[in-house]
Amino acid sequence: MITEQNPLTAPTPAAVLYGDTLVVFEGHRRLLWDRPGPGRWRPVGLWPGPAEAAALAARLASGHNVLVVLGRDRQSVPLLAEELAAAPAEVRWLAAAGPGTAEPYDVRIPFLDWLPPAERLRGLELLAQGAELVRSTPAALLPALLADTVGPTRSPVRFVLCTRAAGPGEEHIAGAAARLFGHP
Repeated sequence: MITEQNPLTAPTPAAVLYGDTLVVFEGHRRLLWDRPGPGRWRPVGLWPGPAEAAALAARLASGHNVLVVLGRDRQSVPLLAEELAAAPAEVRWLAAAGPGTAEPYDVRIPFLDWLPPAERLRGLELLAQGAELVRSTPAALLPALLADTVGPTRSPVRFVLCTRAAGPGEEHIAGAAARLFGHP
C-alpha cells in the first residue's frame, strides 16, 4: 500500500506502513507521479487509487491503525502546462490557472476526501484547533506534532498536525505512531 510521487526532488511515499500502523501523509504527497524517462515526470493520479482505496476500506473495517499526518505544507501542487496535459482527467479537473498567467497550474489536493465523513470531520477539527494554537503560541513553545484526542469510542484513525513548516522526520513519525496506538 505504499505509493510514490515526486515532490520535485525524489519520490516520497503518500502512505507508509510502520509495524501494524499505516501512516498517511495528507497533502501534496498524495499526487502520484511516474517517471517516463530521464529528467521527466508525469502526474498519474491521486492516492488512494482504486486498489488502495479498497485495501484502505478493508483496513478501517477491520480496525487496523491508521495515522494521518496533517502538514502545514501546501494542499496544492504547481504543474507546468506539459505536465498537466499528460495527466489523467482526475488530476486535470483539479487544476486552476495561477494568478495572472497560464502557468503554473495549481492542482488542489482534496483534503481528507478518502476518509469516511466522521473521520474527516475529526481531522478538520484538529486542523482548526492546531491553526489557532500555532497563531497564538510562540514557535519556540510549540511541540513538533499535535495529536488529536481519543473520544469515548476508540477509532483506529488518529491524526497528528505538524506545527513546523519542515515537520519532523519520518523516524519521529514512526515513534509517534507507536506511542499513539499504545506501543511504547
